[in-house]
Amino acid sequence: MKFIYNPAQLPDDFNLLQDINSAAHTLFRKLKNLDIDTLNISDYTKKYVGNHVRALERTLQNYSYVLAWSLAYMNLKECTFLDYGGGSGILSLLARLCGVRTVVYSDIYDVSCRDAKVIGESMHNQADYYVHGDIDDVITFLRGHSLLCDAIASYDVIEHIYDIEGFFTRIPDVPGVSTVVMSSGANKYHPLIRRHIMKRQREVEYTDRKKVWGHKERDCMKAYYNVRKEIISGYTGKLTEKEVEQLARATRGMMEPDINQCITAYLEIGKLPEELDHPTNTCDPYTGNWAEHLMDPYTLRDILSQKGFDTKVLPGYYGYYGSSVKRITGKILNVGIYVLGKYSMRAAPFFTIYGRRQ
Repeated sequence: MKFIYNPAQLPDDFNLLQDINSAAHTLFRKLKNLDIDTLNISDYTKKYVGNHVRALERTLQNYSYVLAWSLAYMNLKECTFLDYGGGSGILSLLARLCGVRTVVYSDIYDVSCRDAKVIGESMHNQADYYVHGDIDDVITFLRGHSLLCDAIASYDVIEHIYDIEGFFTRIPDVPGVSTVVMSSGANKYHPLIRRHIMKRQREVEYTDRKKVWGHKERDCMKAYYNVRKEIISGYTGKLTEKEVEQLARATRGMMEPDINQCITAYLEIGKLPEELDHPTNTCDPYTGNWAEHLMDPYTLRDILSQKGFDTKVLPGYYGYYGSSVKRITGKILNVGIYVLGKYSMRAAPFFTIYGRRQ
């Protein structure tokens, strides 16, 4: 099956895998034929979708993997699926084409919510609901609409969530949720991925960026370290330049409200906050959007386990796309990941936190 990783750890639900593969074939054709430039959507989403379409086989292989774990052993005609942090909405489109009864899309960025709906409507495969907000907003919406959500899933979302441990603590409060599938490419155990992300983190921390076509308007383009210095200097004029710099370093990975609390504590008792253990992890001080947060997936697994979920961390696999050399290399690497056991995370291009309520 073209869009199902082979070999890979997958649920033993062959009929579902066939349905997902068939839906992915249909979505592949639809997205390839979509004239994205004619849609009334943001340049950010046009660029985002365009990047996916250029590597569409890989994208749909990733989403098919996520969906396979999300929907395994469920009756799709009675299933409600939540695409959390859905971005352009491709995962929602795939779920809809698989025959999922109710699809709920959510994203914290209002522009993405609007654009995903436009794309879905243009393809006649839109989600049933589009929810703008964070996990608390989603829970409130589901309760207000008497919706029981069987599965919640995401791909490349959790590495951007500000309070990631708080988020995982809240997942069990999603009404009806029985299955959780959270995949992320920010795999700190893969040496090349780790090196690439840390380089990028240093850049956004200390270097201003230029606005280019398709940038996300919500994102801060100034160096995060300098932004924190501005926040600290603007909050009080009682600090020396050295103190401002100390606080700016110590508050790496914090949003403005938390930075202000640290300033207050420093002024009152002279206490500096503890710096992050990780040397480069950082986030946008205004939005809390992490720059590919290099997290410990096993810590997040344990949070779900303590909340009554049977949880495990799964290694991801390489998509088969591009030249024949890349395809062969991907297949060889996938076999290695499949047989490496506990060491597989060192070669995996992404990881998945999978939980099923006990």
